[in-house]
Amino acid sequence: MSRSPSSSPAAAKSAAQIVAELDGLYALGWRKNVFFVDDNFIGNKKEIKSEVLPALIEWRKGKSGMAFNTEVSINLADDPELLSLMTRAGFDTVFVGIETPNEESLVECSKNQNKGRNLVESVKLLQRAGLQVQGGFIVGFDNDTPSIFQQQIDFIQKSGIVTAMVGLLQAPGGTHLYARLEREGRLLKEISGDNADGSTNIIPKMGLEPLRDGYRRLMKHIYSPKPYYDRVVTFLREYRPPQVRFQLDWQYLMAFWRSIYRLGIRGVERAQYWRLFFWTLFRRPRLFPLAITLAIYGFHFRQVTELHVS
Repeated sequence: MSRSPSSSPAAAKSAAQIVAELDGLYALGWRKNVFFVDDNFIGNKKEIKSEVLPALIEWRKGKSGMAFNTEVSINLADDPELLSLMTRAGFDTVFVGIETPNEESLVECSKNQNKGRNLVESVKLLQRAGLQVQGGFIVGFDNDTPSIFQQQIDFIQKSGIVTAMVGLLQAPGGTHLYARLEREGRLLKEISGDNADGSTNIIPKMGLEPLRDGYRRLMKHIYSPKPYYDRVVTFLREYRPPQVRFQLDWQYLMAFWRSIYRLGIRGVERAQYWRLFFWTLFRRPRLFPLAITLAIYGFHFRQVTELHVS
């Protein structure tokens, strides 16, 4: 499901077009998640509030499944009405570009909506409204010192952002950043196109090896079992979905039993797995299927991390 970037609102799909596409998917039997591709889904708040979300709320009546995901800016947390409309429309997950808890680096990358606010509390407001927050983070800004790696770890853990996508700063061709670094003789090579693969095409002010070493430590820490499972619990304490949209089909049940064997019996995370298992079962039983899903995600995240940043 795609809408045009918010910078070109005139080209955005209409509510009628979106509903027609959803009707087509639903008629084909699709009941899994649908991602609305948009640089910032709430960029045109007037249209979203008055047309798109009311149409989605109406469309969802009498239907099951098909939770919605999208990308938003953190200032969604400032608009309770918009938050309510999004969760009622079926959104349960949003990707937010947090970038960095370093105010100077936020100024450097012109992330104005992130400046001058309590970012941890903003994330928790989204979680309490019923949205899982996936976060994008970057290290390697000119204003980053070696302390940034622990700052990022502290922020990710306190916020309960389970899926934290951390990448090294890269300078794509044609950008102001690329032009500046080219003038300064600080470009290395063409970018890979994946800013989370542990590579960069810039020479950072802190030095290339300190950046790479710090990045490896950061990634290995946040996806090692104890910090990861602690983060899941932090999230589940805050998360208050208006309703739990979860399909308990045979695929989930098979994954559940495999998780008991792979994670709860054989896995290095078995102590954390069983702690989460019983904590959720007794404290947040409605979220038990989600807790097991996040435990399985953690296993895969750790494998990917070991592959890319070893």
